[in-house]
Amino acid sequence: MNSAKPYIFISHSKKDESALNVIVNGLRVANYDAWIDVDDIPDGSSWMREIEKAVLGCGAMIVILTKNALESEWVERETLVALNARKPVFIALFDDSTLPIHLVNRQYTDFRKRPDAALKRLINALGKVSLTAPLPTPVSSIAQKRISANPNEHNFFKYIEQLPDGAVCARVARDLYQWGDANADDMSFTGRAAPACHANVYVGPGGATVFSIRAHKRQPTVEVPLGRLAEFAPFDQRAERLRVLNALNRLLPDSDKLGDERADKLPNLPLAKTLGTDAALDAFKRILQGIIDDLRKHDGSSSPDVT
Repeated sequence: MNSAKPYIFISHSKKDESALNVIVNGLRVANYDAWIDVDDIPDGSSWMREIEKAVLGCGAMIVILTKNALESEWVERETLVALNARKPVFIALFDDSTLPIHLVNRQYTDFRKRPDAALKRLINALGKVSLTAPLPTPVSSIAQKRISANPNEHNFFKYIEQLPDGAVCARVARDLYQWGDANADDMSFTGRAAPACHANVYVGPGGATVFSIRAHKRQPTVEVPLGRLAEFAPFDQRAERLRVLNALNRLLPDSDKLGDERADKLPNLPLAKTLGTDAALDAFKRILQGIIDDLRKHDGSSSPDVT
């Protein structure tokens, strides 16, 4: 590779050699230089230092996104370095992978069905950016959150949009987040591999989580952690937990009713299937408000569990 010429850094899993060849051959035909770790790291060099140096020195990055790439710690590291350095980052999607949190706010080129046409679109997109422009000023705090590998209010709902029934699930999740922000004491986010959003109330020694929105890849859900609420009055009484469970069951069809044992566990409701209508969502928020009111009313008290 000609080090004086701007180059494209290819972030990929070692298991995706065929996809790598498609991208590299296309770049070479279009007269772009590609930086590939196995080819361009000198013997005896520090692997991590050389890769970071190559990312910071590249004109742009192409991420070959596959299930293998999602399992690669190196791909995530390389991509985050490029995003934080404000490098142009292009995504080449080669399978049905879900975009990771830090890439959900970016467009991708779909190589799954028509790879030749996709390659042309990718090369065309590369031609529209400067590979030699000086680095821009540091990103704003909001822009930084959009490219974070950790879920937050700027990427969590975009992540949900790409999951099954994504549009409905994202709408319901946003509504619940806004409701929780107004009525709970704190909204927090956790998980890279399994992103989640939690509504917390400041009661007891460490606070209680009232509900959690979980971005399960098969089906996003909202969880009401009755088993954990058992640590707080009045839900230390099983009858109170069963009362909430019965209210949740009124939102579910007969085929999906929750058994009484779920009063001691972490029952969850599918966002789209159960809360997709305004009426159902409003009814669910009334249940949540009742939980919050009861927790605050009984904060500092406890009673024996009566079944």
